[in-house]
Amino acid sequence: MDTVLLNNQIEMPIQGIGTKDLFDPDICEQVVLFSFMNGYRLIDTTPSYHNQASIGIVISELSIDRSELFITSRISPFYYKKNRTLRCIEKTLKNLRTDYLDLALLETPIIKGWQNAWQQLEKAVEKGLVKSIGVCNFMTEKSLDELCSIANIKPVVDQIQCHPFLQQRHIQKKLNEKNIQLEAWYPLGHGHSLLLNNSVLMDIATAHHTTVPQIILKWHQQMGHVYITKSSNPDHIQRNLHLDHLCLTPDDMKQIEALDVSRSFYQIPEFVQKLEYSLVH
Repeated sequence: MDTVLLNNQIEMPIQGIGTKDLFDPDICEQVVLFSFMNGYRLIDTTPSYHNQASIGIVISELSIDRSELFITSRISPFYYKKNRTLRCIEKTLKNLRTDYLDLALLETPIIKGWQNAWQQLEKAVEKGLVKSIGVCNFMTEKSLDELCSIANIKPVVDQIQCHPFLQQRHIQKKLNEKNIQLEAWYPLGHGHSLLLNNSVLMDIATAHHTTVPQIILKWHQQMGHVYITKSSNPDHIQRNLHLDHLCLTPDDMKQIEALDVSRSFYQIPEFVQKLEYSLVH
């Protein structure tokens, strides 16, 4: 699998599997095992999905060497205070049945205390519990600048929503300046029909004798993004991974660039998100 070199000189696979909504333990184990056995090496997890124990069972039984896997988990705002961040990581490691995480991400900067949580992540790196640290949903230049000003260990990744309708060019420019890797969640726009049935993308897919999701994922690759897809459909899992036969032309890329309308498919207001965090966590 192709990789990108992070700013700490660690290689990260460009394609990963997401685990959101895999609530049923049996289905979760089947999806994760099938994905690993078909070539995926990056997996995105978080305690709030309540399935890390199921994922850990698969990891513990794999014939694949642990060094070949790239395991990510996130730190939700509930764990921002005091030493909760370290405790969250320790619990995550126990559930995932592994000695270390390849990447740990702070979930959001909209909740107070993330600066303390970042310091705790740095301690986790020093303790050998985590190899790389980064952030999720740091969507403004201000938040990224503040992060980099307090960080003793530079963030390697910013995981944000990104797809052809929301190309995040202003953030991409800032990330490029700071040598931080963009990792896309909702890389297919959460499968929204407005994106998948877009006439421009459909025409490009027809010209390449493939599907719109494959065109979008190839666009991510050629843009240099890491991206996380989630599916429980075996055919989709395989199709999402095998894109070597595709190469988008400069004209294809230009047409896709013109689709950017700053359209988010996750449109919950910030005050509602804060309320959700206070209620759920």
